[in-house]
Amino acid sequence: MSEGAAWGRSVRIVGDVRDALVWMATGAAMTLAPVAALAGAWTAPEGTGVAILSLQAGEGDYNGKTGPGAARETEIEPSLYAEYGLNDRLTALVSGGFKDYAIDAPVDDAYRGADYAAAGLRARLFSSQSLVWSVQATAMAPGARDATRPAQAGNTGFDSDWRALFGANFTLAGRPSFAEASLGYRTRAGGPPDEWRADFTLGVRLRPDLALMAQSFSVFSRGAGSPAFPAEQSTTIQPSLVYDFDSRWSAQLGCYATVNALNADRNRGVIVALWRRF
Repeated sequence: MSEGAAWGRSVRIVGDVRDALVWMATGAAMTLAPVAALAGAWTAPEGTGVAILSLQAGEGDYNGKTGPGAARETEIEPSLYAEYGLNDRLTALVSGGFKDYAIDAPVDDAYRGADYAAAGLRARLFSSQSLVWSVQATAMAPGARDATRPAQAGNTGFDSDWRALFGANFTLAGRPSFAEASLGYRTRAGGPPDEWRADFTLGVRLRPDLALMAQSFSVFSRGAGSPAFPAEQSTTIQPSLVYDFDSRWSAQLGCYATVNALNADRNRGVIVALWRRF
């Protein structure tokens, strides 16, 4: 496997040693809404894995509304993501976290508690020296429980996420690089409509210990849900840098911003993460 592919799915070659290396954004994937995607297209080698501790902090315009009388929101979300190669073609993943979320007046509500917890499997269907195709299924359990509270509404149902993932590694301007696309469908419960999701990542290694990632995360609701949840869509972009301290430890620093929103929150903030490969 080439180094570009290694970045895309969490594996890179250092000499003759393969180390698990996961590319977030978030998300990640993880379920850090809205910036992180659930993992990437490559699967981890059998018996290897990664754990990622991340912190997302930002602010935004509640429900996409701006101008006089519009409510502002703030969020701080620490989370933990881990994945492990059950075999070379099948990877297990889990995630969970804490959410400190507040909406200012005139809404004036807050939630401080567990965020979504997720568990899933990614299966590689095809791979070559430069291409990979996989599928992924994830179940998500909510931490919030009171759907009548504005700060919890839309995040109290048990959801599922189904994805097809495609990845490629190549050379860009003489530098090892990778690109991947994740196309998915998320079932929602508790009021919100189901969602189509499209995530894209471009990664370029600037030097042996430093890489640049550019990501976008888009959500398109499947019509409207209950009366409190109209049809919505949003696109968030997230550039970040990843620095390798050694073959086991890496750190990520990035920012994110919603660049398009319809009936959806407009957010901006920063994300930092620490990775430990094993």
